[in-house]
Amino acid sequence: MTREDAQRRPRRRSHRRGGAALLLAGLLASSGPADAETAAFTAADRGRLDRLCRATGTAPPSPAALAVAGTAVREHEAFGGHVIAPGGALVRFGAVEADATRDEAAGRGAPWRQVMRYWETLGPLGDGPLQVRRFPRLAEDATAPGTGELVPLAEILARLRGTSLPEAEREALAQAAFRAAASDIPWSAAFVSHVVVTAGVSRLRFQAAMAHLDYVAEAARRSRDEAQGLSAGAFYRACDPRLTPLRPGDLLCLHRHDGPGDFAGLVPALAAGERPVWNLHCDVVVATDARRRLATLVGGNVLQSVARRELKTDRRGILARPRRGGACPAEGRIGPLCHPEAAPWFVVLQATDPVDP
Repeated sequence: MTREDAQRRPRRRSHRRGGAALLLAGLLASSGPADAETAAFTAADRGRLDRLCRATGTAPPSPAALAVAGTAVREHEAFGGHVIAPGGALVRFGAVEADATRDEAAGRGAPWRQVMRYWETLGPLGDGPLQVRRFPRLAEDATAPGTGELVPLAEILARLRGTSLPEAEREALAQAAFRAAASDIPWSAAFVSHVVVTAGVSRLRFQAAMAHLDYVAEAARRSRDEAQGLSAGAFYRACDPRLTPLRPGDLLCLHRHDGPGDFAGLVPALAAGERPVWNLHCDVVVATDARRRLATLVGGNVLQSVARRELKTDRRGILARPRRGGACPAEGRIGPLCHPEAAPWFVVLQATDPVDP
């Protein structure tokens, strides 16, 4: 739910005061996964789950899954976002979250307003988790110390409505606050939630949320139940990305914690309600190309944009094992522009419908 890579400057990681602030503080208070002793899936359960994942992964994607993929493609086009080639080469630097210009000829709205559309999927903008970071005296003194504080956007908007400023000035200040919030609060999970819900997936089957953790855990619980032979109704099933072919409509997710953490070590804990990881990011798989051995993904809040990128797959359509080389120097840090297959992709959320295995 944070920036797609640590290559950018650190600048925020909190949400509104109260429950949301406590939630995000818990999500981002540490740089490493928590130590958790959790019973893994039994060998029989894991075998049953892997067979389900492979059977679904080799079947054609359902209409609902294709709708998710198509919605993500349209959102990328409407945003005018980045395009990243295999290996991590940035071939198009597109619009970024705080941009105020729009390309009407291309059907593209102002990027900051696009980000607000994603948040609106989760609730009204004036009563949500959006905040703006304030640094005391920084406007007057570039050397003013401090890390700043977050001010709820709703409070700012309410105060603007209560002023006697001319309407044009109030509107300009309100839009500036929205643009700041688009940049100050992570929005990648809001993007995924917007895409899945807009595609027509029922909220009864998908837990739209401001944190990727919520719907990853939901998928993990489905996998646990199915592995035990129980029925499950969630739209997504958690599968091992190193064993499962990718399909349009799936979500491929990584964590941003130091140390190892793969499907076997993390997903059972998430299914049990634990949080061995919490700082996550998910992209939507929008296409696969068996001949070129590539999967195309679209994600929000990737390098401050909605980005389309291609990851290498093997002949089975499974995420390829990472290899050094290509666009990045040997010392480059793993991220969207550097050895992207080597990122800690630990789970693929497999889109399922009643017609799927």
